[in-house]
Parts: sequence; structure tokens; C-alpha cells
Amino acid sequence: MELPTPKRDQMLQQLLIALAFALPWAKKALPTLIGVVLVFALFRFFKGKKASMPPRPWPSIGLFSLFMLLVLGITYSEHPDVGLNEIGIKLSFLIFPLLALITPNLRKPDLTWIHQAFVAGCFLFIGITVSHATWVVLQHPDWYYFTYNNLSWYIHPTYAATYQSVALFILMHDGWKKKFILGRMWLHVFAIVLILGFVALLSSKAGYLCALVVVIYSAYWAYKQGVRLGHIVIRSGILIALFVSTIMVLPTTSDRVKEAVEEIGVKENTIVQVDSTSAAHTSSTSLRLITWSASWKLLSENPFGTGTGDTQARLTMHYEQQGEHYASSRQFNAHNQFLQTGAEIGWFGLAALMVILCALWASGREEPTAHLFVLLCALNFMFESFLEVQAGIVFFSFWVLVYSRVER
Repeated sequence: MELPTPKRDQMLQQLLIALAFALPWAKKALPTLIGVVLVFALFRFFKGKKASMPPRPWPSIGLFSLFMLLVLGITYSEHPDVGLNEIGIKLSFLIFPLLALITPNLRKPDLTWIHQAFVAGCFLFIGITVSHATWVVLQHPDWYYFTYNNLSWYIHPTYAATYQSVALFILMHDGWKKKFILGRMWLHVFAIVLILGFVALLSSKAGYLCALVVVIYSAYWAYKQGVRLGHIVIRSGILIALFVSTIMVLPTTSDRVKEAVEEIGVKENTIVQVDSTSAAHTSSTSLRLITWSASWKLLSENPFGTGTGDTQARLTMHYEQQGEHYASSRQFNAHNQFLQTGAEIGWFGLAALMVILCALWASGREEPTAHLFVLLCALNFMFESFLEVQAGIVFFSFWVLVYSRVER
């Protein structure tokens, strides 16, 4: 017989559920809410509860190691003031591992509530942003306000699409198990289609890939669980066809796809000078090749990294030396989290990041959403410096805490 959860533990679990609900939409309120969770957890701890290692400690250990390496990087940084500001932004790398030590274990029902709260928060974000876009369109008739960063408003579309993709997997995962919203299949299907349509409107190329990864991985998981292959192929095929056709039908979203395809065909040796900038290098794909090359050079020359707060200045200097004035003027970061972390705090930092992902992947044997989370993070890490802004930092750190603390 399972013992009832103590009241203080229940309250802390409810605060984590509230944080999961706020994560996709309450950008400015998140620091305050995280502070409330931390204060309550410390209060519970000092009232006699003992700290304990989480059931899966390595993700939190890796996150804490990242923070300590950033602190150590201040000692050899040429811009310590910038480094201190960055440490402040990345304070979640310390807070969430601390919470992993002083919060109670999460049972499967707790995890289910956290997942459902996160999905509800994603739907609230859709409601907020679509309402805002509608209001703007009524004032300035232009359907472009229903796409890309005009639609996502106060959260970058890549991060918004990643949040929605996690919610999409949770819904599809429940759908394969016939756990429908309010017990109604039509409502569940509508919710899935709504998220896919919203991701299509966000017009984020990384978001497109995330949504497709979710549908494919969800189909793979269903097959492993014994769902009939015919059902999987038909339902997944319909969703993919609906998603792709939505992207291609809408002019603003199809333009993004055409741009991406054209970028692949651009030859890097075709240079046309326009205001001292290579026209071939103004595409996002070409620019990424420039930033990746520069970041890799920094990592190769600095095995311990450039130091916390120094990376951007060193990258900009490298762009200038290579004549990449557009990248220099825009002060582009690495656009790859693995290279960004390595360039800043060296191979040890890169190793800590890999430990987090590998440990979370191992925990996914019991919780497939953790597997999906790792896949989406790895995908985003390849094309964005995902952990350089709060939208990525808090999202990543929160799920590291949750999946570290779930009971085996």
C-alpha cells in the first residue's frame, strides 16, 4: 500500500506543476516563480528534511558542473564583467541541481501532472499569441503577423516551436495509449492538429524538424508497444501530410522552406560583393558555416576555453580577420551549443554537456518523453546556441530536474 505524500511534499510538487504550466508562456514571471519554489524547498529542508541524491543523479551533476566551470572561467577571462553577467543569466544551472537535492522524489502520477500542466501552458501560449496577432491584424491588415516572430511575439519562434513539440509528443504518447483529453478522442485529435498548425505558422526551420521528429519517434514508440503497424503508418502519414501541406500552402511559411532549399544549393565559392559582405554568406546556412568554423578554431586553440564572457569578443575578432564583416557587425554567436560551450569553457564543458544528454537518454528507457527531450535538445544544439538565453536555459534546467528526480 502506497503511503500518502506529506503536506509539505505535496505543496512543493504543486509548485513544480505550476512552474511547468508557466514555462511555455510566463517568460517574465519565471524568475519569481523559480525563486518561490527554491524558498519553499529550502524552508522544507531546514524544517528537518534531509538532502538526498536524486534517483538519477548524473544529469544534475552535469548541470552543476557546467555552472562551476563557468565560474572557474571568470578567472582567466579578459572580460570578467561580461562573464559575471552571463553567470547571472545562467544561475538556473545552479538552482535546479540544488532543487534536485532538496526536493522529494516525483512519482509517476506527479510526472503525469507535470506533463499535463506543461501541455496546458502551451495551449495558453497559443491562445495568447493568436489573440495578439488577431488584434494587430485588425489594426494593420497583413496576414504576415500570423507567422514567425510576429506570431510568437515575446518568445523566439524556435524556442516556442520546441515547447510545442514536447507538448505534441505528450499528447501523441497519450493518444497511442488511448488516454484522451476529457476522454474524447475527437478533442484529443483536434489538440494535436492545433499544435501542428501552430508550429507550421511559427515558420521556424528548426521547429519544422522538431515536429517531424516527434511524429516519427512517436510512431516508433507505438510500434515498440505493440500498436498495429497499419494504424501507425496511416495515422502518422496523415499527420505528416497535413503538416507539410499546411507549410506549403501558406505563402509565408512556404517561402521559408524554399529559402532553406535554395541555401543548400548555394556554392560557397560564389562571391558577390555587396557593401563588403559576401552575398553567399548572408543566408542563414552559410552564416552558420562561418560561425561554426570560427568556434571550432577557438576550441582547437583553447582546450580550456576562452573564458566566461570572452567568447563573443573573440568570435567577432575572428570574423573581422576573415573579412566576414556582416557576421562581425551582427556579433553572431556560435549558432551551435556544443561549439559555444566548448569555445567558452573548453573540452571539460563540452564533456559536462554530453554527460547531461547521455544520462537523460539512459533514463528514457523508463520515460520516453525524456528520450524525446534529448532528441529535441540535441537537434536544437546543432543549429542554435540554445542555452545562451533564458528561454532555453530554464526550459533545459527544469526538465533536467524533473527527470533526475522521477522515481525508478
